[in-house]
Formats: sequence, structure tokens, C-alpha cells
Amino acid sequence: MDELSAFGAVEATYQTHHLPQYRGNPMVEALPATLSADELLEFLSVRPGFEPEQRQWATDDRLHMLGTLRSFVVPLQRHIELAQTLDSMLRSGYVGRMPRTPEYMRRCQSIYDGARSGASFSSSSLQLSALLMGIPGMGKTTVVKRWFSQFPDVIYHRATNTYQIPRLHIEMPSDGSSIKGLGHAILHAVDRLIPGAQYYETYAKGGRTGADALMRGVARVMNMHFVGFLVADEIQNLANAHKGKQTVMTELVSACNELGVPILFIGTNKAAKVFNQDFRQSRRSCGQGIRHWDRLSNEESTDGVNEWRNFLETLWSFQWTRQPVALDAQFDALMHHYSQGVIDIAIKLFASAQARAMRDGSERLSAELIHEVFETEFELMHPMVDALRRNESELLALYDDVAPISTAALAESVGRRTQVLSTAQVPTPHQQGGTAAASATQHRSNKKTSGKRSADAAVRDATETVTSLEDRPEDYRQAIQSATDTSAQVYQRMRELGMARPLEALVDLT
Repeated sequence: MDELSAFGAVEATYQTHHLPQYRGNPMVEALPATLSADELLEFLSVRPGFEPEQRQWATDDRLHMLGTLRSFVVPLQRHIELAQTLDSMLRSGYVGRMPRTPEYMRRCQSIYDGARSGASFSSSSLQLSALLMGIPGMGKTTVVKRWFSQFPDVIYHRATNTYQIPRLHIEMPSDGSSIKGLGHAILHAVDRLIPGAQYYETYAKGGRTGADALMRGVARVMNMHFVGFLVADEIQNLANAHKGKQTVMTELVSACNELGVPILFIGTNKAAKVFNQDFRQSRRSCGQGIRHWDRLSNEESTDGVNEWRNFLETLWSFQWTRQPVALDAQFDALMHHYSQGVIDIAIKLFASAQARAMRDGSERLSAELIHEVFETEFELMHPMVDALRRNESELLALYDDVAPISTAALAESVGRRTQVLSTAQVPTPHQQGGTAAASATQHRSNKKTSGKRSADAAVRDATETVTSLEDRPEDYRQAIQSATDTSAQVYQRMRELGMARPLEALVDLT
């Protein structure tokens, strides 16, 4: 037992499961019990060890306490939904996967035969895969890792001398097209978990093994250790590849389908460029009950919930400045104006403003202080935050990771399939206030001026009414929205709205 603990492994203890599909399956019955919604709220919550008397500590100590906000998590409804989906996928993936059973032996034989013949993985009807996609800074990976932390890294089943790995968390290759890079990452991850394992040396042979043979070795290792879940993070990296991104995706999904291992893809909005090009990939990413993680809105939802306010009220209580201030409407509007509902930005701005107040001796938060900190310490983020604030497709399209999915789809599908759009009927830069590039240039030229704006002006900006699309009939976002509402093709709606000319009218076929 001591040897197992040294490797982060635990010996299995079993609890009979009440659901019939899981009963008698040691891979499921060795897992911790499913958490209820109330238990998930408590488990996913991560808050600093704060006490009001800490405000009287020395400044150095209080600055260290501000660092504890980096792991701060306020559970929201999206977190609960994600956790419930992951729990169902994990346990469902183990159905039919038990050691020393006829089905397990057939899978082992299939992997062996495939390695001998060099055949590719066969496609399967099993679709235990899902996509968690959203803009950066919303805590996607943080929450996934937090939920999986309830499970041991490795569970040892003494009766069958089996090491079970409930989940593997890997990052997709940065070049986006390396099947071998993907295989190496999986083997290295298993080597770190299993006592004495040297699978990288056995199956990768120092990188000399070809991609097909390598992935067969990876499949054998994952099958041998009953990997319960594969988390493929940074899936947007596949969009970096000029060729081969669908090959990597297909190879990974086919291998996991053949093994019965569920997959969760995690990525920014840029991942839409990977999934919207292929119906099979799009289908694999949907249907598991995981919504797109957009920034937090400061407006109430239809059921009366304001997630931004719930988050900020909790965060605001962690003030280590000697003179804490109450959260009011002005602070609420200002924090949302500068963070645009991106959780990571809001936390960092809140912590940085406190640090500035401690160092300058003011020891209290103010609108002017938050404004000054954002202008001086978050300067690199100004263009992206401004694009989110203005919510204009032309600006957002400059930043793949935050561009709305519909914008990415327009750029990929319309740009790829038509290649030719009528410039005569598209609004001119003068009509639209300039192109995206011109808008970005204007933003940079106004940087010094905007840096002098007051916090009061920022609050006014935060409460301004944005012109609706209905008031801009020439805006091509009308076509995107209309196509989304009617399940039509974007290009077709652009044709109908007079924003694009027919291809035959632009090409001389004679």
C-alpha cells in the first residue's frame, strides 16, 4: 500500500451501485459516488482562507494573500451542468469494459490484429465525445481539473492485478497536425502514473515509430489500464495546421471509440474552425448537454439569475485592504465594463487594484483606482476588451479566440466556398465606420487619449445603449443571425439580402 501511495495510486474498495447498468462493474464501483447538485456546489467552490483580521497584517503578507485569488472559483449553473455530464460520460464509458471478460479479450484481440495488419481504426457508432468551448479566461480547464480531482490518479485492483486510470488530461500538439506528438503525450502521461512503466520507450522507441503503429501502441496501453476519460485540451491548436487537422481528430476519436473511452475536447472559440468544417466532427461535439461558455452577462437571465452579480458579490468580499468598501452599482458597472464578464480579467483587476491601494497607502478601492490600474497594468488587453465591449464582428474577427462562433463560421464557410463576394453591394468603410483593420488602427491612435478618460466616463460607457442590429439593415451580421434562426446557409441569406452576388455573375464562363 505504501508503494502505491508513493505513485499517487490507491487500492480499490467497492460499493455496489444502485443503477443496473453499472452494478457488478468493478471499474465503476471503485469510483467515488456521484455528487448531488448541492454537493457539487460545495466541492467546486474554491475560496481563499480569509478572515477580517487579516486586513491588519503587514503589507507583504496581504500581498501574498491576494495571490490565493488565482484559484478562486464561484460555482455557476454552467459548472454544475458540466460536472453532471462528465460524471455520466465517465461511468457510461465503463459499461462493457471489465477485466478478464469475453468482451475485454475481444477488444485486446482486435488491437493486436490491427497492429499486426497495420489496419486503421474502424469507425464506431459509439459517440461518447463532447466539446467544451468558450472564450479564454472563463475557467474551463480549471473547473474540469477541479471536478476530476475527486478521483484518484490511479486505482489498483488487486484481484485482477489491474491499474485503472480514471482520466488522462493532455494538450493537443501546438502545430495541430502531429499524430505522433499526440501519441507521445499520451504515453508520457501514462508513464508518470503507472509504477515502473516505460511505455514511451516500448512503443515510441525514441520517436522512431511511425504514426499508425504508435497509435496502436497507445490504444493497447489505454485499454490495458482502463482509461476512463481522455481530456484533450487546447483543441484549437488543430486550427494551426494547414493540413492534417481532420486526420488528427479522426484518428483520436476513432481510437477512443474503438476502445469505448469518452473524450472531452476543451478549446477557445477558435476551435469552431476545426469542428464546423466537417459534419462528423460537429456531430461528435454536440448532444451531451454542454453549452458554449461565453462571458458573464450583467443582465438577468429569463429565470431571474444574474451570474455576473453572483460572481462579483462573492469575489468582492475578499478585500485585504484596511478600509473595505461595499459593492454598489457603480463598482458593478465599472468592473463589468473593464472585464466584459471575463472571469480571469475580473479577478486579476480586483487583486491588482487592491495591491495598488496597499502600496500607495490609500488602503481602499475606488472607481478612479480601478480605472487607473486597468489603463496602466492591462494595456496589452485593451484591444481585445474593446472588441468585446463594442461587440462588432469586424473587430472580434481579429482575435480568433474571442470571435463569436457565428463569425468564425462566416469566415470559414463563406470565405472558403464562395471566395468571391460582391464589393459593390457590401457596405463601404465609410458607411460602416471603417473596416476591422481601420478600426484597430483608430483604436491604437486613440490609446493616449483614452488613457486620460475618467472613471466616470467609463461608467457612462458601461451603461450606454448599444445600437441593435435591427437598426442596421446593411450589416452582414443580419445574414448570420437570420441564417441561425432559420437553419439556412449564411451565403444563401447574404444572397437574399443583397449582400453577395451570384458566382456566375462574377465569373466569365465563356
